Amino acid sequence: MESLEEDLYSAAFRKWEISPSSKTHPYGPEGALRTFENEFGEGEYWSYFRGNLFAINSFRMKFKKNWILRYRCTEHLCVSFYDEIEGVAQKQGAPLSVGAISVYLGGEGEEYEACVSEGASARGTSITFSPDYYRTYLQSRFGSVEDMRRAFLEADGRHDMPDLVNLLRKARSYKGTGMAAELFYEGVISEAVAFVMQHSSFCPDEHRSIPLTREDREVIDFICGYIASNLGGDLSCSRLANQLYIGKTKLKNLFKTATGLSPSRYVAHERMEEAARLLAETDLAIAEIGEKVGYTKPGAFTEAFRRDRGCTPTQFRKQC
Repeated sequence: MESLEEDLYSAAFRKWEISPSSKTHPYGPEGALRTFENEFGEGEYWSYFRGNLFAINSFRMKFKKNWILRYRCTEHLCVSFYDEIEGVAQKQGAPLSVGAISVYLGGEGEEYEACVSEGASARGTSITFSPDYYRTYLQSRFGSVEDMRRAFLEADGRHDMPDLVNLLRKARSYKGTGMAAELFYEGVISEAVAFVMQHSSFCPDEHRSIPLTREDREVIDFICGYIASNLGGDLSCSRLANQLYIGKTKLKNLFKTATGLSPSRYVAHERMEEAARLLAETDLAIAEIGEKVGYTKPGAFTEAFRRDRGCTPTQFRKQC
């Protein structure tokens, strides 16, 4: 593979009329933003490409009609995390859901297929690895390496990998340039592989998290979706437990196992992520943004945001 961008992405960008854009955006300056508004829908797609090795992407899309998304691809490996996903169903892999890791293995000449419903939306971040990375680059550094694609497949649909989720979120908002950016993105890729291998049965670890049962995953899928849809409402542990008809202790234990966080810390994190997005992407007043993410008093929102991001909402918006 000479160029991941040319071999895998360019044809898709042309097919769905996703074109380079100069609009202001909250993503890294070393990447490139593309936007689209056509018969399929509208949205934006930011990418950082490293030659024939890897790509880091962040996207936000809304679709206007029912259609089948098909695309014939070259061999690759893609791992994603969705902050928002509704109305999109892949033919292959675990169901797409908020809070879960999604993994897709693309074979040479195989066709990716997903069913998209009218009104569907998707917002998330992904990393794409080329075979030159996992077959050639890793082998040159470490010698004989287990096929890491098998390890990534074990992560498909999991909710208990918060380190990987946080890494993907950091990757989309990093603002460095030049050599600093190159080193940062290389580190992101290395860390992503490390997190997945650590959780994999191909890399035994007595401290590895015990996989959740199917029923547990369904519970976490529901509650993560409920949280994402109600960031401005009551998301106390009691309220969440009532939504699931289970005890608070059981909810806390299940949530800790699935996400590595308590319900309250997860809610706080999701509220700050949404607040940061609204500050960067909209002109809403800061007080209004605070209300949308559950803070009725502007002062309380400002203080919570400062503790989480190290700056006030006003300062964050200026930086964006």
